[in-house]
Amino acid sequence: MDNFCQDRDLLCLEGCIFEATSGPGQQLITGTDGLLDGTVFTSEASDFTSAGVQAGMVLTGLTGTEQLCHAWEIVSVDSDTQLTVSLLRSDPSGDPLSPGLPAETPVNFHVRTFAAQIQAVSSALAEKLRQMVEANGIVSADFADSSQLRVTAACGVLGTVFVARAENAMPHDANWVKAEHYRNEFRRLSLQLRLAIDLDGDGKAEHTRTLGNVNLRRA
Repeated sequence: MDNFCQDRDLLCLEGCIFEATSGPGQQLITGTDGLLDGTVFTSEASDFTSAGVQAGMVLTGLTGTEQLCHAWEIVSVDSDTQLTVSLLRSDPSGDPLSPGLPAETPVNFHVRTFAAQIQAVSSALAEKLRQMVEANGIVSADFADSSQLRVTAACGVLGTVFVARAENAMPHDANWVKAEHYRNEFRRLSLQLRLAIDLDGDGKAEHTRTLGNVNLRRA
């Protein structure tokens, strides 16, 4: 099953979760020898491939004597030591956008991912969708990507991330506030999702369903 969102979609909503090097995310790689030239990022001491870095993840970097923090989406892994990165794009399939820093800017960097949380939320959404269409022989691989589905999944992931960040915190902690916000958004957006089913392939949907109509059954 394909995941319904990526780390870059989380970055669109909450860039702060990629800055910390502890918490619920998994840190794949870190280094101090990064160089950014336009949209090309290199680290000769790194092996991005072996570390499991993939397109759609987020590269966080510190630059300059003031150690300014940046976060860029990873567009592609071009080799073991080279990535193509971009400022956040409104269209994930659009051309990379240069961060606009001077050529060969030194960067202290790390790559963190919330892949485990993304997979769990995507699986839960896919199960709800499956229950709606199982009689028609449609499987999760047939679900088309959409911005609405990405945002819904991203809110579900952020809800779990902030719950984990709020562990042992006081009830008024900002992480609890954000956790409740994103869990509410996930529920609200889930009920607004519509599944259009084109059974004969003519480009017109014969049936539409909403997740609000799903009845859960015990096996």
